[in-house]
Formats: sequence, structure tokens, C-alpha cells
Amino acid sequence: MTNKIIENLKFGKINKSEIVQLLKARGSLQKELFEQAKQTRQEFFGNKVFVRGVIEISNYCRKNCDYCAIRYSNKKLERYRLTPEEIFSVAKQINALGIQTLFIQSGEDPNTDKIVEEVLPKIKQELKINNIILCLGNRSKEQYKKFKELGANAYILKFETSDSILFQKIRHEPLEQRLQCLKWLKELGFEVGTGNITGLPEQTIESIAEDVLLAKKLNTEFVSTAPFVPNENTPLKKEPHGDFDLTLNTLAIWRIMLKNVLIPTVSALEKIKKGGQILGFNAGANVITVNFTPSQYRKKYLIYSKKRFVVTLNHALKTIKSAGLSPDIE
Repeated sequence: MTNKIIENLKFGKINKSEIVQLLKARGSLQKELFEQAKQTRQEFFGNKVFVRGVIEISNYCRKNCDYCAIRYSNKKLERYRLTPEEIFSVAKQINALGIQTLFIQSGEDPNTDKIVEEVLPKIKQELKINNIILCLGNRSKEQYKKFKELGANAYILKFETSDSILFQKIRHEPLEQRLQCLKWLKELGFEVGTGNITGLPEQTIESIAEDVLLAKKLNTEFVSTAPFVPNENTPLKKEPHGDFDLTLNTLAIWRIMLKNVLIPTVSALEKIKKGGQILGFNAGANVITVNFTPSQYRKKYLIYSKKRFVVTLNHALKTIKSAGLSPDIE
């Protein structure tokens, strides 16, 4: 017999206190939560896993987030910015491998706008890639519109935490600004991704329950959760990493609650625990992102510390197979 709270989650009748109970789930309750998450994924997607190829095009950033080493005040970091020609070359490589989704990511670097504007039509027209995701941070509505017109069809912008006080403290900007950007992206017809970080210093489990509810309210096509990873040359470098089980529980709750969204098993799970991305699939994930950033730049994109786990295509395919799933590579 299905647990009553999981039943409530399945049918959209769950309240915040029940979400908190599921976030704390361990043992038999957690096992049941994951089983229901896998059943929900199977119902909407079968065994299919969506494989994305990411290019990290710049580690310049105008923001100074306390958890991230590409923050502008980190003077020890050697900066880089790819050219349109370099981006196109890597996109061509990704396309040749049969990966159907190109993911272009950057620090919040306005100087990448012209570069992206130049390369998007070329990727669209010459490589015939129809699924192009951007993750470039906050921009004006006009800039988002330009990206859309030039060929991008999806955009990822995580809210990180729904706690406006904590958001202001660690990102040094208002949460409302982030939510406004998400609203613009939806209005412009992008497929939108958002999500949170679990285990941020001073974050409460009730706050994470609010994250869960905010994602439901935003009604995006993708949602992602990642454990906090302490990073060198940041104010939070001595903090403990986020709780692994709490991250998986958040993922599973979103799968059951939101049903047909795309949810990645993120590299930070593998960074914290060997085999972590398989466990992400076992909690309901159906996306994995492979890193194609040229090696000379990859080591400088320090979102998950100097010892970040870099997902190769071989690792991704092995992980998918180990989870009993199938990649969507052509």
C-alpha cells in the first residue's frame, strides 16, 4: 500500500509540512519515494534519457555569489572567453556524435552576448541543431528576445533558493530580479529551466519545501536540484557540502509532483559520491549533461571547485546503462 503522503504528492494534494516529511525521508519511506518517482518517469518518458552536450563559453562573471569561484572578486582565477569559431567547432563535434541538444553556458558575462548572437544562426542553419539551450544569467527582456529570434529555444535560470533574505545575502541581488527574468523568458516562449541548491549555509528544510512549491508555481519545462559544494576562493569554502539524500529526495518529489518535466542528474552528485549520478536516475532523473568544453578552458570553469567531476560521454553512457535506461543519441 502506498504511503499516504506519497499518494497526496502523486495527486497534487500535498501541503508544505508533508513535503518537509518527504524531504527528511530515509529508509523504507525514501525507498518508496524513489520507486514512485521511477514509476512516474516511466509513465511519461519510458526508459529514455536525454543527453545534452554543454560548452562553457566564458568564466567571466559580473556577479559575486558567495558559493561560486567564478565570482568577479576571485582575482586568482585565470579568465577566458571562447570565440564564435571555437564554439561552432565544438558544436559541430557534439552534433557529429548524435547528441541532439546543445547547451551553451557561461558566467553572467554580457560580453558573450555578441558572440552568442553571431554563432547561433550558424549553428541553426549549418548544423541543423533545433534544440539549443542557453544558460547565461540575468539579461534584459530585449536581449532574451534577440536570443530567441536567432535560434535559441530554451533557457536555464535557477532561482537557487526561494528564501529572499538568503538569496540577497549569498548572491547580493534581489530574488525578485531573478523571478522577473524567468517571467520574461516564459512570456517570450522559451522552454524554461529553473531549480535550487540544497544545503546552502543558513538554509532550512522548510525553505527547501518552499523551493519545491516555487518550482510548481513557476511551471517550467525543466527543473534541477544540486547539492551545495564548497568552493576554493569563496567566502563559503569551509562550509560542509549539501546533504546527498536531501538532494535526491528533492529530485524525487519534483518528479512525482511535476510529472513530465526534464530533470538532470547533475555532476555535483558524482563529485560528492562515486556513482552519485546513477542514484540520481534511481530517484527519477531523465537528463544527463556531457561536458565538451575544450580541456584548456574546462579546468578554469570552477562552479564545483578545482576538483570538479567532469562528465564525459563514456561516463554518461555507462551511467545510463547501469541505471537500466537508454540514451536518446541518434
